[in-house]
Amino acid sequence: MSSPHIAWNLLFATENGVAPRPGGPATFQTPTYAPSGWVGHEGPGIAWQYWPRSAATGLPMMHVITLVLPAEYRRKGEQYPAISFFAGEGQFAPEPIQGDASSADPFLRDLAAAIEHPALHRRRDLIDGEFALLWLTAEALAGGPTAPSPDLRAAGTWIDDSEGCNAWDERAPRSDVWLVPRADPNAGIVPQEFSDDEPAIAGYSNPFDAQSNFQPWAEPLLGMSHLGGTTFPVQGLPDGLTPWYLELEEIVGLNFGGDGNAQIDLESDTFDWACG
Repeated sequence: MSSPHIAWNLLFATENGVAPRPGGPATFQTPTYAPSGWVGHEGPGIAWQYWPRSAATGLPMMHVITLVLPAEYRRKGEQYPAISFFAGEGQFAPEPIQGDASSADPFLRDLAAAIEHPALHRRRDLIDGEFALLWLTAEALAGGPTAPSPDLRAAGTWIDDSEGCNAWDERAPRSDVWLVPRADPNAGIVPQEFSDDEPAIAGYSNPFDAQSNFQPWAEPLLGMSHLGGTTFPVQGLPDGLTPWYLELEEIVGLNFGGDGNAQIDLESDTFDWACG
């Protein structure tokens, strides 16, 4: 019996169609329906003071993707039909920089005016890199794409040496994103990591055969950013992953150590990434 749930691949606009990577060679025709979001440096329709800042560097985080979610992936309720994901400082972040409303430095004045968005959920990895998930109302979604404020740093100041990323130094062009149904037997099922002859949990299908080769249905799914279904973590399944997660490959400035990917759960708040 087929699952009543649907998993979705993310396909990105290219010059002549859509592809698993923004700017890559087109591998599919552009869908005839409207896109479900965008990637690139332009973010959602939120006021600048709410744009997420890296906790240590104070720099605005890099917008990665804004995505309208299918109904069953709206795990915070219908009042939040979409998400934006941001990446920020890296493992070598300095001591936290404090804003100063009375400073002569426009960057410090701007930082002092920054406000934490009430629907922002921060994520930190094992090497202290910072990421953030912002749940969007329909109004915030409709107000985008919105470019970040112009760079307020004086030349040679507030240089990001954290090995992270920010909205001013990474300027990936905007590219539309489509959600396309994914032929995936594990849609709506809690992901499982198999070892030896471990039985499936609640019908989760092993993407590998007994010789550790990909099953015919699984191989076309590898390397695709996607919502739900079969997960392909590079170095092990993160604890607490539910069926309602986003798996992102290294797109638009994301650095998961080279050939890595990340799992961002929309229900349990699990977050993890690993390099290839």
